[in-house]
Amino acid sequence: MRSRVATVAQRPLREGVVPVESPDALTTALLSAAARRRGARFTGEPIRVAVLDRNQLMRQALSALLARDPRIHVVGDACDLEQCIDYATHRAVQVVLLSADTDAATMIRQVGALAALPLGLHVIVLNSEQQPDEVLDAFRAGAFGYLPWSASVTELIEAIQMVADGMSYVLPTTAKALATGLRAPPPSVAPDSSRLGVLSARERSVLERIARGFSGPEVAEQLGITVKTVDTYRHRIHEKLGVHHRSDYVRIALDHDLLHRELT
Repeated sequence: MRSRVATVAQRPLREGVVPVESPDALTTALLSAAARRRGARFTGEPIRVAVLDRNQLMRQALSALLARDPRIHVVGDACDLEQCIDYATHRAVQVVLLSADTDAATMIRQVGALAALPLGLHVIVLNSEQQPDEVLDAFRAGAFGYLPWSASVTELIEAIQMVADGMSYVLPTTAKALATGLRAPPPSVAPDSSRLGVLSARERSVLERIARGFSGPEVAEQLGITVKTVDTYRHRIHEKLGVHHRSDYVRIALDHDLLHRELT
C-alpha cells in the first residue's frame, strides 16, 4: 500500500483532475505528501508565479513578499480571472496563487478554468477556511495545493516548489482534517448514473451554469431566455433532484464531472 500511495501523490496531475478514485484515496495521497514535503530543494530557474486576488492591497503585499525570495519570480498580480489567464498565456506562468475570498462556486470556476488551460500551470488555493468539503472540491476542480492564510512564508514557498514539480500539497493539519472530517454526499445528490437523466437538456444547461457561479440574469442572457424562465427551470431542478442551495449545484456538477467540459 505504501508504494501505491507514493505513486499517487507524486504523479503529475493532468487536465485539472486529481488522479484518485475517491475522497479517501485523495486524503491518503495528501497525508503522504504532507509527511514527505519537508526538505524540498531549490534547483534551476526561479519559479514563475502569478497572484490572483480581487483585493489590490492583498495581492500586492503577497507579490512583494514573494519577490524577496530568489527562488520565486512573480510575473504579475491579477485582479480577475481574465487578467490571470492573460498572464498565464503570455508570461509562462508555472504556479498561480488563487485567493478564495469569494463564494465557493466562484473559486471552483476559477480553479477549473485555470486547470483547463493547456499550459501546464498549477494552482494553489489560499483560503481562510480549511473545511474538508471545500478542500476536496478545490482538488477535484484541478487545484494542486491548498493553504490557509495562517500558513507561514516558509510553508508557502515550500508549497510553490512542490506544486511546481507536479506534487499535491497541504499542511498536515489540513490533511488530518480531511482524514477525519469528510462527509458523505447527501443522498439527494448521490452521483448515480440516473441522476442527471431525469433532467431535460435545458434544465441541465441551467444546472451547469449555476454550478459555475453564474447568476440568474447571466444564465438568462447566455441561453437567450428570461430570468423568470431560469427560475422556472431552477424550480424543476429542485423538484427532480432535491437541491436547495448553490453548493448543492456545485456538488452535483463535481460528482458528474461537469466543470471540465464545454457548456451546453
